[in-house]
Amino acid sequence: MTDQNRPPILPIAIIGGLVILGVLIGAWWMSRRSAPTMPAAKAVTSTEAPITTTPPTPLPPLDQMDSMMRSLLGALSNHPEVAKWLATDGLVKQLAMAIDAAAQGKTPARNFKVVAPASPFATARRNNRRAIDPASYKRYDSLVGAVTSMDASEVAKVYKTIKPRLNEAYRNAGHPDGDVDRAVQAALDTLLETPVVQDPVAVVEGKGALWIFGDSRLEALTASQKQLLRMGPQNVDAMLVWLRALKAGLGA
Repeated sequence: MTDQNRPPILPIAIIGGLVILGVLIGAWWMSRRSAPTMPAAKAVTSTEAPITTTPPTPLPPLDQMDSMMRSLLGALSNHPEVAKWLATDGLVKQLAMAIDAAAQGKTPARNFKVVAPASPFATARRNNRRAIDPASYKRYDSLVGAVTSMDASEVAKVYKTIKPRLNEAYRNAGHPDGDVDRAVQAALDTLLETPVVQDPVAVVEGKGALWIFGDSRLEALTASQKQLLRMGPQNVDAMLVWLRALKAGLGA
């Protein structure tokens, strides 16, 4: 309901107060006529007052969560890449699939194709060897900027709010007895173990048209860790700082 359509609060409050006051006066008058005088009740102190809790906001069904997601995350950032992703459908399902992939060490990139870099991966001859072209790192600047534009602690709150539906989507993704909390923990632990490698990062030709890391220790990392490394040292460092803050916000 908009402010223009919302009934004026003050008149309603006054009317309601008068009604309640009338009821209380009537009840007092009737008690004076029909009941003996009772000793005054002991005042309830603030420490004795019953504790009331606000019930959680009901969540829409899984297939109707997009509007709520756009509202929750849209309030955290106006970054163009965030807006681009929020314009897609099945947002909770996309997140569940990405968490599922990252928890298994797979790259979650295919679940966010709408914000994928437009330019291809590039290499260059550097120090007499083939290495990742620094221009390739810049392809991810906007994506990393979108993620880090959102306060990690606030994202953690959104996660806790939507967790029942996210857990539902995660179970529908092939884990009928799964727990999305554990999947998120596994994904964070894996990503946070990604080393920060200083430029230049050597690569060699692999099978087909693929490039692989020249350092066998880097090539042995999980697909999600290697995807993070391809973003470049500065972006990796920014992402690791943000992921640590997210983990702290989740209480993991």
